[in-house]
Amino acid sequence: MCEGSVHTVRPRTFCGWCALSVGYIPCLIAVGLIALNVLPYHMCFLPLLRAACEVGHASFVYYYYCIVVMVLAEIMVYSNFYWAIFTAPSFVPHEPWAEAPVYQGRAVSDNPYEVFDLDRMGKLRYCTACRQFKPDQAHHCHMCHRCVYRMDHHCPWINNCVGRGNCKYFLLFVGYIPVGAFHIALTTLYSCTYHFPGFFTEAMTDKNILKSLTVILSIVFSTAMGLCFLAFAMHFLCMAYRGQTSVSRMIASKRPADELEQLCKRASEDRLFYMFDLFGADQRWSRAILPFKPDHDMRRAPPGYTKRFGGSTDEYMRDLV
Repeated sequence: MCEGSVHTVRPRTFCGWCALSVGYIPCLIAVGLIALNVLPYHMCFLPLLRAACEVGHASFVYYYYCIVVMVLAEIMVYSNFYWAIFTAPSFVPHEPWAEAPVYQGRAVSDNPYEVFDLDRMGKLRYCTACRQFKPDQAHHCHMCHRCVYRMDHHCPWINNCVGRGNCKYFLLFVGYIPVGAFHIALTTLYSCTYHFPGFFTEAMTDKNILKSLTVILSIVFSTAMGLCFLAFAMHFLCMAYRGQTSVSRMIASKRPADELEQLCKRASEDRLFYMFDLFGADQRWSRAILPFKPDHDMRRAPPGYTKRFGGSTDEYMRDLV
């Protein structure tokens, strides 16, 4: 069993280094796609808007507003992208999960943690790869070679698992992309309509046809990207509100009706637990929307959380590394 995340592995062979490097290719593609959305705004639209300001067709206040909002959106996207990649998703420690946990109040070992989910055979869920039992909603990742607390999925775009340790950064990353994309599309479309006289009618005959065409394509590309990521962010947030992950939702869809009824009864409790994983104990919106590390102080956790997922804050932080 690998003792670190994919970012801490040090291959011993050339082929191992090649395999590790290939994992970062989707990350670079993601950076390139975001840059492809942002660069036309800075290199084509903003110079046109400044020229319109100089001749009195637009306000310099609006010009600087466009710059400030765009820069802030870029900072939020790239910072959350970075932390989603390099923050450990929270791996399940070998101790005490090498021992069988408590099942619905019935203790069978020295493991103090409690579970409610069983496998399809009606037994405690056990990971043969990690040689340990699994907490509720923890699953084994075959890319990271570890069991991950509240695993949602292994995302190739961040070359990392999305688990309780980095789920907030992942949500903010996919959430701020549509903010930036719609800002680009709306401000560009507004200026092309009201600040650039005859832009759409003269775009194909203007001497700066390449720049004009780039601005038009930027509107289309930004709108498409914004809609796609908005749908994904809303889907992720809705599952979090229901206390579900992508893996747990897929497993629940295959469960019989009597087990689904039990899962629904625990939905409200799991929702509180997931919100604690996502935003920590301090869930003020001013802190939730910024890339601050969630405050996972177990003394302020929802009732029943520590019994199922962790003991002290120090233990939780130790699990993250």
